[in-house]
Amino acid sequence: MSKSNEMIRLASQKGYTINKAGEIINPKGQKVRGSIRKSKNSSYKIFGVSHMGMSRPILVHRFVAYKKYGDLALEAECIRHLNHDSLDNRADNIDIGTYKDIYDAIKHKKLV
Repeated sequence: MSKSNEMIRLASQKGYTINKAGEIINPKGQKVRGSIRKSKNSSYKIFGVSHMGMSRPILVHRFVAYKKYGDLALEAECIRHLNHDSLDNRADNIDIGTYKDIYDAIKHKKLV
Protein backbone atom coordinates (compact mmCIF):
# COMPACT_ATOMS: atom_id res chain seq x y z
CA MET A 1 0.00 0.00 0.00
CA SER A 2 1.29 3.46 -0.87
CA LYS A 3 2.29 5.92 1.85
CA SER A 4 -0.51 8.29 0.83
CA ASN A 5 -3.10 5.52 1.20
CA GLU A 6 -1.63 4.60 4.58
CA MET A 7 -1.96 8.23 5.67
CA ILE A 8 -5.58 8.36 4.47
CA ARG A 9 -6.39 5.32 6.62
CA LEU A 10 -4.45 6.76 9.55
CA ALA A 11 -6.31 10.08 9.35
CA SER A 12 -9.61 8.21 9.42
CA GLN A 13 -8.47 6.05 12.36
CA LYS A 14 -7.39 9.19 14.24
CA GLY A 15 -10.92 10.55 13.90
CA TYR A 16 -10.71 12.97 10.98
CA THR A 17 -14.02 13.27 9.13
CA ILE A 18 -15.68 15.44 6.49
CA ASN A 19 -18.69 17.72 6.63
CA LYS A 20 -21.37 18.21 3.95
CA ALA A 21 -19.36 21.05 2.39
CA GLY A 22 -16.43 18.67 1.79
CA GLU A 23 -14.25 20.25 4.47
CA ILE A 24 -12.00 18.20 6.74
CA ILE A 25 -12.95 18.11 10.43
CA ASN A 26 -10.27 17.18 12.96
CA PRO A 27 -10.88 14.87 15.95
CA LYS A 28 -11.66 17.94 18.12
CA GLY A 29 -14.51 18.92 15.78
CA GLN A 30 -12.72 21.90 14.22
CA LYS A 31 -12.35 22.61 10.51
CA VAL A 32 -8.86 21.91 9.18
CA ARG A 33 -7.49 24.80 7.20
CA GLY A 34 -5.13 22.92 4.90
CA SER A 35 -3.69 24.43 1.74
CA ILE A 36 -3.91 24.16 -2.03
CA ARG A 37 -1.53 22.20 -4.25
CA LYS A 38 -1.37 23.22 -7.89
CA SER A 39 -0.74 20.64 -10.58
CA LYS A 40 -0.69 20.95 -14.38
CA ASN A 41 -4.27 22.03 -15.04
CA SER A 42 -5.90 21.82 -11.63
CA SER A 43 -5.57 22.79 -8.00
CA TYR A 44 -6.31 20.40 -5.17
CA LYS A 45 -6.95 20.95 -1.48
CA ILE A 46 -4.59 19.13 0.87
CA PHE A 47 -4.25 18.73 4.63
CA GLY A 48 -1.59 17.17 6.80
CA VAL A 49 -1.72 14.56 9.54
CA SER A 50 1.25 14.01 11.79
CA HIS A 51 2.44 10.53 12.61
CA MET A 52 5.63 9.55 14.39
CA GLY A 53 7.01 13.09 14.19
CA MET A 54 6.31 13.52 10.48
CA SER A 55 3.48 15.22 8.65
CA ARG A 56 2.46 13.97 5.23
CA PRO A 57 0.03 15.72 2.88
CA ILE A 58 -3.30 14.09 2.07
CA LEU A 59 -5.39 15.10 -0.92
CA VAL A 60 -8.82 16.06 0.40
CA HIS A 61 -10.73 14.52 -2.53
CA ARG A 62 -8.99 11.18 -1.95
CA PHE A 63 -9.87 11.31 1.76
CA VAL A 64 -13.51 12.14 0.93
CA ALA A 65 -13.61 9.18 -1.49
CA TYR A 66 -12.21 6.91 1.23
CA LYS A 67 -14.86 8.07 3.70
CA LYS A 68 -17.54 7.52 1.04
CA TYR A 69 -16.38 4.23 -0.54
CA GLY A 70 -13.94 2.71 1.97
CA ASP A 71 -11.05 0.58 0.71
CA LEU A 72 -12.55 0.55 -2.79
CA ALA A 73 -11.38 4.17 -3.15
CA LEU A 74 -7.80 3.18 -2.34
CA GLU A 75 -7.84 0.64 -5.17
CA ALA A 76 -9.54 2.93 -7.73
CA GLU A 77 -7.60 4.12 -10.76
CA CYS A 78 -8.63 7.71 -10.04
CA ILE A 79 -10.97 9.89 -8.01
CA ARG A 80 -13.31 12.04 -10.10
CA HIS A 81 -14.87 15.43 -9.40
CA LEU A 82 -18.23 15.08 -11.17
CA ASN A 83 -18.63 18.81 -11.83
CA HIS A 84 -14.95 19.10 -12.94
CA ASP A 85 -14.21 21.60 -10.14
CA SER A 86 -11.12 20.17 -8.45
CA LEU A 87 -11.70 22.31 -5.34
CA ASP A 88 -15.29 21.08 -4.79
CA ASN A 89 -14.87 18.15 -2.41
CA ARG A 90 -18.46 17.55 -1.35
CA ALA A 91 -19.13 13.82 -1.11
CA ASP A 92 -21.89 14.04 -3.73
CA ASN A 93 -19.36 15.51 -6.19
CA ILE A 94 -16.77 12.78 -5.66
CA ASP A 95 -16.80 9.46 -7.50
CA ILE A 96 -14.31 6.71 -8.23
CA GLY A 97 -13.56 5.69 -11.78
CA THR A 98 -10.99 5.56 -14.52
CA TYR A 99 -9.11 8.16 -16.49
CA LYS A 100 -11.19 7.08 -19.49
CA ASP A 101 -14.33 8.09 -17.56
CA ILE A 102 -12.87 11.57 -17.13
CA TYR A 103 -11.87 11.77 -20.79
CA ASP A 104 -15.32 10.64 -21.94
CA ALA A 105 -17.06 13.15 -19.63
CA ILE A 106 -14.93 16.02 -20.92
CA LYS A 107 -15.37 14.91 -24.53
CA HIS A 108 -19.16 14.69 -24.07
CA LYS A 109 -19.27 18.06 -22.36
CA LYS A 110 -17.46 19.71 -25.28
CA LEU A 111 -19.86 18.18 -27.79
CA VAL A 112 -22.95 19.39 -25.98
